[in-house]
Amino acid sequence: MSAVRVPEPFVADGSPTSGAEQQLMRLCHDLRQYVAAGLLLSEARPGQEAGQTRMTLIHQQFTAIAEILAVECDRGQDNGAVDLTKLATECTDVARLTHRGRITARRSKQVLVHGERTLLRRAVGNMVDNACRAAGPNGSVTVNVGVDADEATVEVVDDGAGFGGISSGTGHGLQVVAAAVRACKGRLEISSGPGVGTTVRLCLPALRRPVRPA
Repeated sequence: MSAVRVPEPFVADGSPTSGAEQQLMRLCHDLRQYVAAGLLLSEARPGQEAGQTRMTLIHQQFTAIAEILAVECDRGQDNGAVDLTKLATECTDVARLTHRGRITARRSKQVLVHGERTLLRRAVGNMVDNACRAAGPNGSVTVNVGVDADEATVEVVDDGAGFGGISSGTGHGLQVVAAAVRACKGRLEISSGPGVGTTVRLCLPALRRPVRPA
């Protein structure tokens, strides 16, 4: 298990960015995947999803974008019960549209946590996106959602080159994941090497009381 330091964002001249600039960079980083997925879905091609399915997926992308922008603009908190199983499934659906590699979501029963749905969606989306980038077009990514005692987990496993084996990203995605961990009073576990493959596990307090999920 390795501890990961979240890199400090920098602008072109090498100086640290301001808080507002960091927020904008993270927002652009997270929106790009939903925009790319929407553009692909809007291009009807033979052999693609049926019309109704494609429209449902397009609606899903715009809904996610609207939620992200609403939270960023008014800083409102959509805290409540969040179904991690449903959320992870939605994130893998987006990833399948924008990545060539094999992505498997091992579905489980409903797993509930208390938190901000939009922030958790961005966190899990970044975990899956990073794993797909690490695995590459010929690799595979597996997403597992589960609950053990009082802890819920989202585990993303890739068979890529591991830390140090691919070029570093911007760090914005990891900052969003770290923010979700802090907000939900959870923890992040990362296992990588020696050899290929990385496992990133988001661990959050499970919600046991019967509530209506967000």
